[in-house]
Amino acid sequence: MQTKYIKLVLVGLAFASFNLHAQEEINKDVKVVREYTPTVSDAFKVNQMPDVKDSVTLRPSFNYRIISTSVNADYKPTLINPAKIQTEQRELLLKSYVKGGVGNYNALLGELGYNILESEPFLLGLNIGHTSSFGKLKLEDGESADAPMNDTYANLGFKHFFDDKTLSVDLNFLHNIYHYYGYQTLVDETDYYLPGSTDPVLGSDLKQDERQRLSVFDMLIGLQNNVSDDNKTVYNANFGFSSFGNVTGVKQNGFMLNGAVRHPVNDLIFSLEGKVQSFKTSVPDTIGAMYTFSDRKLTYIEANPAVHFNFDNINVKVGMVIGGQIDSEDDQFFVAPDILAKLTVVEGIVALYGGLNGNMNINDYRSAVYENPFLSPDANIKSSMYGLNLFAGIEGNFSSSTSFSAGIEYSFFNDEHFYVNKYYSDQPETSSSLFTYQYSNLFVPVYDDGNLLKVKGELLFRPKKEIELLLHGAYNGWNLDSEAAAWHEPEVEFGLKASLNLNEFISLNSSIGYLGERKAYDRELDDLQKTLNGVFDMNLGGEYRFSRQWTFWANVNNIAASKYYQWNGYPSQRLNMQAGIIYTF
Repeated sequence: MQTKYIKLVLVGLAFASFNLHAQEEINKDVKVVREYTPTVSDAFKVNQMPDVKDSVTLRPSFNYRIISTSVNADYKPTLINPAKIQTEQRELLLKSYVKGGVGNYNALLGELGYNILESEPFLLGLNIGHTSSFGKLKLEDGESADAPMNDTYANLGFKHFFDDKTLSVDLNFLHNIYHYYGYQTLVDETDYYLPGSTDPVLGSDLKQDERQRLSVFDMLIGLQNNVSDDNKTVYNANFGFSSFGNVTGVKQNGFMLNGAVRHPVNDLIFSLEGKVQSFKTSVPDTIGAMYTFSDRKLTYIEANPAVHFNFDNINVKVGMVIGGQIDSEDDQFFVAPDILAKLTVVEGIVALYGGLNGNMNINDYRSAVYENPFLSPDANIKSSMYGLNLFAGIEGNFSSSTSFSAGIEYSFFNDEHFYVNKYYSDQPETSSSLFTYQYSNLFVPVYDDGNLLKVKGELLFRPKKEIELLLHGAYNGWNLDSEAAAWHEPEVEFGLKASLNLNEFISLNSSIGYLGERKAYDRELDDLQKTLNGVFDMNLGGEYRFSRQWTFWANVNNIAASKYYQWNGYPSQRLNMQAGIIYTF
């Protein structure tokens, strides 16, 4: 695999070098979608709780029903804007507000936002909120299980504007409570055997505490200069600290330092990006027979130097990514190319791009738990390496109201992780007697190497400022060396979103999405695979601005009441509704 990477890198570098003198500077007024950042798409989110779209911007909060993916990147359709160098702009904060709402599944929602509107030297905003749900969900065996969730969040954001610099400080707090409510086949009074063990353990001792709690505190301090002149140096630097803990007794502290600088020299631009991440995880003593905890220390350092060549209608970036990880799980070092070429075919209409690069996805304990909240608390996820990503695409505008993008990406990876249920046998695996496996509602990672073909596209139609339609879709073709399937990953995903402002008082939004079939590992079946059916998700929401102070809102999600399993054994909410009031002051 490594030899394959080296050959492909040499071919890519030779191709880029051969074409440099034939390329000309890009016209920066071309209306392309956005500068392409090659990623592997996240699964399209099928809403299980209402996604409130109202006049107040809400802080995102953790929801254990959000679809996640094992790849450290996501597919998020965005408004398509002209590609140009953006300088720091002062944000316009919304007015202060209080929001409340109720819904089925005994859902409650409350939020307070307080903002000091833009003044000459600084901005300040405070956001505090709480959402909860206490409903029951029906499992595979027909039994109902309590599936409560309780999220509390707070954010304090501050920006100070100097003459040519901006200092920002963000403080965030999250507190999430949920249950391991998923279906499992373990029986309390039956003996089971751990893999490789001949000592029996009662099923009741292999069932974790039902309740889990996550707590997070983040601090991020940033500094950047405000430059509108393309001939001047641009830089930014950020320092972050995070603290995480759960009710099981796992604690993780970490810090992050990253920065970037771009310096023009005649027609060239030299850039350097770098980052350092470090995490230290402390764990409790082993709790019963089902957990085996181990401390973890992880430090990752990366540098990304590059040179940018600008011609009339071509922009080329030639650089490399150098990264190294010191980890108690596995030390790794990698060097990958970072090449991007963009060609303006027709000014203001269409542009082509292509290139190759590589990256390492750092998986610490906290990120893994938020990716899959039902992960076994003693699991440490290894980092995965995408040694080479090749990509190409097209983006542009059919007209002043219609924009589009389409791309294809082919990636080679090592140690990508996928989630499967924990399994236990009712006889020692060395026994000559027949034995069967029973599964838990906790998940553990399995790893594999392989390649991934990704095809995606999106189309934005905005005939009037009051109407917006966004269509997007993606195909994920996983090819793995060992595993029979990319567990819990969809092959097809697409969606349509629409928003309409009828007048100054009434606005509506709706979405239709489809997430294709996924496979879950199941040792009870002959082919060891269970199919999680594809699901359609239809949502409708709106708000009525009664006055300058009062707004009424409502959402109906999963209108078709689709039965959907995000993770094997864990059904999500079906038809759910919320409604409430916003008071602005």
